[in-house]
Amino acid sequence: MQLYKNKYFKKILREEKKLPFIEANELQNPARQQAFTFFFDEISLDITRQVLDLNQFTTLQKVGRAIDMEDKKKKLCDGSYMNVTEDRFVTHFLERKPKFLREKAKRYRLFIRSLERKKIKKLINVGIGGSDLGVKMVYYALKHERQGPSLINISNLDFTNLQNVLEKEDIKETFFIFNSKSFSTEETLVNLRFVKNFLAIKGLDLNDHAVAVTSSPEKAFEIGFKSKSIFEVSKGVGGRFSLWSHFGLGLVATLGLDTYTQLLEGAYKMDKHFLEAPLRANLPYILGLTRIWNRNVLNLKNLAIVPYENRLKYFPNWFQQVEMESNGKSCDLLGNDLQLPTAPLVFGEIGTESQHSFFQLLHQGVDRIPVEFLVPLKGMSKFGENEKELAPHSRLVVNAIAQAEALIMGTQKNKVNFRNMSGNRPSTFISWDQTNAESLGKLLALYENATIVCGLLWGINSFDQWGVELGKKISRNIYTGQNLEDLSYSAKKMLKDIL
Repeated sequence: MQLYKNKYFKKILREEKKLPFIEANELQNPARQQAFTFFFDEISLDITRQVLDLNQFTTLQKVGRAIDMEDKKKKLCDGSYMNVTEDRFVTHFLERKPKFLREKAKRYRLFIRSLERKKIKKLINVGIGGSDLGVKMVYYALKHERQGPSLINISNLDFTNLQNVLEKEDIKETFFIFNSKSFSTEETLVNLRFVKNFLAIKGLDLNDHAVAVTSSPEKAFEIGFKSKSIFEVSKGVGGRFSLWSHFGLGLVATLGLDTYTQLLEGAYKMDKHFLEAPLRANLPYILGLTRIWNRNVLNLKNLAIVPYENRLKYFPNWFQQVEMESNGKSCDLLGNDLQLPTAPLVFGEIGTESQHSFFQLLHQGVDRIPVEFLVPLKGMSKFGENEKELAPHSRLVVNAIAQAEALIMGTQKNKVNFRNMSGNRPSTFISWDQTNAESLGKLLALYENATIVCGLLWGINSFDQWGVELGKKISRNIYTGQNLEDLSYSAKKMLKDIL
């Protein structure tokens, strides 16, 4: 069912009041703080600065009832047949269950020991999209806990970066992980051919220095990988949800199995909360509702993700794919055109760097853009932690709070208009104690599950990605000389100059 048919959403549209401003005394009301702040373990979700009153929120919370959200949550967590347009089950929830991790751990330990025997110092993770963004993001966040080789991510057809890396590294101490669900991804295979030739020139065997992670092991076998060097992934694991599967192998080898286990344990705990907590206190559901409200009631088309910790630098890039590839759809599960828009355009950068770039637009631009602030309350740095000086990380927290306040409150006290800010700009404030493997796992699962909640409410399939395929198909046709007559004049002219 599409969202516009949801009886509770219809009620919202009938009764919705265009609030001109959330008055300061309302924001200072402890009752609002209590009604609009939600907790799970160390994770806090504060939506007090959303442009939303309590009556509206009470009705909004009911929209999940109309689609039997409880039943859908259970089916998802059980790995049921939910990706109907690609004729697949959705199984990434199963990958982070303790039972599945225990089954994979034996092979992971053997893999880690083999790298130790070969004295591998550098791992190169080759993939793109889902097999790159999640691994890169988590490694950057947790690399201070690294137990094994360092990790480099390669994700582009332009293998100048790969070439530069290989020139600097001792190839005998370097190991490659080639990630491709279909094992037909152009970016991965181009880099694979380059590495395979490079190893051959050095007199080294591909299977001694590389493994393949894929849902199509037969294709990896054809290219030259032996069975012992292939890690097979279920076809039900979507790329953007894949770091919990063997596509996270680079994390296993670099961070160590214990840290990787803690990451998955955190995600599993959030999954259990998503499955078991009532909707009125369910963090993924509540976070999803705020996005529905902003996108479909207030008609806000964008969403900024701003983590206030350098270690989370790649979080906005990772979530950009999770949300926009999952929910960037124009038809429902039955193939009918959507009557309401879905995913916002997601962008972001770490604070305080973003304050000196796009925050000017957030504060004074014509379009209102919701912001989600991600703020660990404690950092790693000990510098300056004394009674006389505010610790560096505390300064980040202060900046995050100040920006959230400025967005919603604004100022109209200046005589000249260009110094005034309208306020009334919504934000969500997500905080936790300190970033570690477990808390990061919870945060990632919170964001994945909130995206899925929105997809369910919109009545779309959040697990397919047909929009990614057309450009790939045209590229293949150009390479093989097929259907060139269908190309535009501009494309033909440019191709004539380069081919």
